[in-house]
Amino acid sequence: MAAGPLETILNPSSIALAGASNTIGKMGTIQMLNLIDSGFPGEIMPVHPRESEVLGKKAYPAIADLPFAPELAILVVPTALVPGMLEDFGKLGTRHAIVITAGFKETGEEGRDLESRIIEIAHTYGIRFLGPNCLGVVNTHLPLNVTVAPILGYGGGLSLASQSGTYIAQTVQFLHRNGIVLGKAISVGNEADIDITDCLEYLGQDDHTKAIGMYIEGIRDAGRFLRVARRVSRRKPIVAQYVGGTEAGARSGSSHTGAIAGPDYIYDGLFEQAGIVRVGTIEEVYRTGWALATQPQLKGPRIAVLTNSGGPGSGIATTLNAAGLEVPEFSDAVQEQVSQYLPGHASARNPVDLTFHIDMEALTVKIPEILFSADEIDGIIIHGIMDTGFMDLLYPSVSKHIDITQEEFLKYGEISLDELLAMPGTHGKPLLISSFFDESDHCVQLFHKGSIPTFDSPEKAAKAMWALYKHCLFRQRNASPPAKRARGMIPAQAQEIFSSRSRAGMDEYAAKQLLKAYGIPATEEFLAASREDALKAAHRIGFPVAVKACSPSISHKTEHGLVFLDVEDEDAVSRAFDTIRAYDPDTPVLVAEMLKGKREFMAGVSYHPGFPPCVMFGLGGIFAEAHQDFAFRLAPLSREDAREMIDSLRARAILGTYRNMEQVDLDALADILVRLGDIALDFPGIKEIDLNPIIIVGGAPKVADSLMIIP
Repeated sequence: MAAGPLETILNPSSIALAGASNTIGKMGTIQMLNLIDSGFPGEIMPVHPRESEVLGKKAYPAIADLPFAPELAILVVPTALVPGMLEDFGKLGTRHAIVITAGFKETGEEGRDLESRIIEIAHTYGIRFLGPNCLGVVNTHLPLNVTVAPILGYGGGLSLASQSGTYIAQTVQFLHRNGIVLGKAISVGNEADIDITDCLEYLGQDDHTKAIGMYIEGIRDAGRFLRVARRVSRRKPIVAQYVGGTEAGARSGSSHTGAIAGPDYIYDGLFEQAGIVRVGTIEEVYRTGWALATQPQLKGPRIAVLTNSGGPGSGIATTLNAAGLEVPEFSDAVQEQVSQYLPGHASARNPVDLTFHIDMEALTVKIPEILFSADEIDGIIIHGIMDTGFMDLLYPSVSKHIDITQEEFLKYGEISLDELLAMPGTHGKPLLISSFFDESDHCVQLFHKGSIPTFDSPEKAAKAMWALYKHCLFRQRNASPPAKRARGMIPAQAQEIFSSRSRAGMDEYAAKQLLKAYGIPATEEFLAASREDALKAAHRIGFPVAVKACSPSISHKTEHGLVFLDVEDEDAVSRAFDTIRAYDPDTPVLVAEMLKGKREFMAGVSYHPGFPPCVMFGLGGIFAEAHQDFAFRLAPLSREDAREMIDSLRARAILGTYRNMEQVDLDALADILVRLGDIALDFPGIKEIDLNPIIIVGGAPKVADSLMIIP
């Protein structure tokens, strides 16, 4: 893989740690203990002004006293000492650092100034660093651990980039109990230098990383994040939790790492566009990420469900269907094969329900082999495999009547899972396990050792299978990024319109002329300086027409009574013209084509800090805000991005042949969205664009009203 600062930070040959001592309970001491106990193969050099030895390692009173420049410096010292120590490492020749210390921009203006100071020092000496206000990194493949928690598992394929240090430190017991093994984990802290996008790019190239988990509170450069994530998600799955989309979440993130959050729906669009599987909890990041890291890629939506109980089978099937996956009824041939291993009352249709069949061989070998071998199945979920966990529950009753030790009884109940554990790799299909037992059950232990994901509820297993399917869909879509636009690609007519209107403001007529210059269809219309001009325009267009006030200073014309629709004759045109001029004698009057269509949509562009222009598409008309059925993507858009926006609407059914209405020209609709994004990028001086409504006429979309705001 290409060399970069994180390659050295996660694979250093030598480390100097400032802040460790022989006092147990100090953060720096705990981190050095974990560094030593992780089995780090390189040299460790503690820096301490008074101790000659720290945790059995020779200590050095000052950074300048180190025998050579370490590849990585770690600072766990009081905030005020960080700038001077970072500079001392720079003078010595160290070019990589992790600043664990907190107390910087997350604390306010004084901390922000101090953070600017360490950034300046780092630039002066060419130092690349993580933090400040982070909890370090883990690389279980080296191994390396400079966090506050020990490593309990080595060599995993799931790697994590997190804007919370807790999620790479306090979760080790949870991960261990659930058989999840991290490969690499990076706490980014305040991202003063290396940010979460850098981590994503690095992990995307890392050979050990099979799937990437992310915890995100805010992204500062969403455009770069999108470009990197698009590339990475084509090679390996990414699963992420974003928590800044609410007022409380944004406030917490800001005080935590100084993160800049954005609206939740913008991140929905960003993750979809980038090919990232979004989940709601950090537990799902770990569990789903582990499934994505360990299982063969799901190639289609057809899932087989095998259980020894009807309830879990129904729960799995319902959750799968609700997420868009299929639980198809098996073919007669497969049902016939499965039936020979079922009791007479059991179903072989899918889900396969053994109804608490005690013989585990049917559940673990015979039926799974049939399902894995069937071409009509893409993935399998099994619930109910157990041995010693259940036997342990029975033992108190058994021991009253049979003379057998608990150890003998549990050993008697153990089953082998060797054949089942091999099936995903042999057949290239994912296997997920649902079990109400934990690691005290021998079967769960075997699943963990065999890297088969286990879930403590049927629905969680089904949701994880949805994530595998989501990544399957991401892999199948057109991977072509949006075409790059050069300044010379701006239509000359559009440039002329913008230049002539940018000072006075963009009225509806000018906005539509700009749209037309980009090939976006809009109503035929004329500006009328007099009543006579208005009448001529109406006859030229053909009755009925729309008559509107046309001024950039009037953004809500309907509320002011300045929009007249279905104007059917000359008298009505004259009355509309006179009403508008009575409101303001200088307001231009627009006479426009009156569109007839039952389906109305809207599109627009909005701006958010750290994001490129955001293109919106959704249901339009006067009830647009009430419906709240819309999608967002970041400009520039590819045709695939635009089509996905359209397909994501809850009301997408009305785009088809609906109640005697024609199929909507989806390509034409997608072109509007792509070109709308181009306009936003070509003319950053336009701060808001609103096309509402876009009316479908004979299947073709056409813009009936447009608002463009230039501050």
